[in-house]
Amino acid sequence: MADLDVDRLRLLREVGLRGSIAAAARSVGVTASAVSQQLAQLERETGTSLLDRSPRGVVLTGAGQLLADRAGQVLDLLATARADLDKVAGSVAGPVRAAAVASAAATVVSSTVAALRASDPGIEVGVRAAEPERAIGMLLAGDVDLAVVDEYDHVPLALPDTAVARQLLVEPLVVVRPAGQGRRRIDLAALAAAEWVMPPEDAACGRAVRAACRVAGFEPRVRWETDDMLLLVRAVADGHGVSVLPRLSVDPSVGRVDVGALRAPGLSRRLLAVARRGVAARPVVAAVLDAIAAACRGR
Repeated sequence: MADLDVDRLRLLREVGLRGSIAAAARSVGVTASAVSQQLAQLERETGTSLLDRSPRGVVLTGAGQLLADRAGQVLDLLATARADLDKVAGSVAGPVRAAAVASAAATVVSSTVAALRASDPGIEVGVRAAEPERAIGMLLAGDVDLAVVDEYDHVPLALPDTAVARQLLVEPLVVVRPAGQGRRRIDLAALAAAEWVMPPEDAACGRAVRAACRVAGFEPRVRWETDDMLLLVRAVADGHGVSVLPRLSVDPSVGRVDVGALRAPGLSRRLLAVARRGVAARPVVAAVLDAIAAACRGR
């Protein structure tokens, strides 16, 4: 069997991650026909079928999945080697691609990127807002170098074995009500008769708050539902209901609301920074992680 080409292995892994040759081609910036040609060559080199082609699309065969998994290990090893070289060279510069949940992106991540732009212009951070599951998927696909995600009580977050996580912040969820209704501590059960403004159930915050309401003995009557945190606060300010949100998500400039502590049961979320092991070791990625962690400690 001929020596395996790393670039072709990367393309095979991309097809497995993206679900099609066309999507893999878009992710690496080449044509679909070029990807097909390279994978056909990889099949000749391995002497086995790696792709199952059918009218419904393309999936990896058992051998293809095995080779794609090994390709992921090879790419992680190459990322570690790059990190080691960066350390030897003392290089703390270059692009860093990040994904972050919206409330973190608008606060600690945004302020960190602005500060780094002023203090370390050689570090170029690009940010994409994404919910945790999508952010982790982007991380595994190599679309981003790090992900700032959140994990709520009642909603554990599954992290891949190939990633390392660093806890940045633990913050309480707070009760958000229209201005004039008070900022006192309140039991969740006291809101059973209220109308609610809430993230959808497929968002981690929405699942966590609904689960807590059910533990408290009621199903919330949701009148406004959106994963846009700014719109949630605006809807509360306009009197459409109450909400329970992470403190970082409540932007006072959006509308006048009263924010109070949630007494029983208390709810919290954890902000985590996640990166693949080899990528996390790169000095420039570590510098961005440290800066975000410092911004969180200042909260």
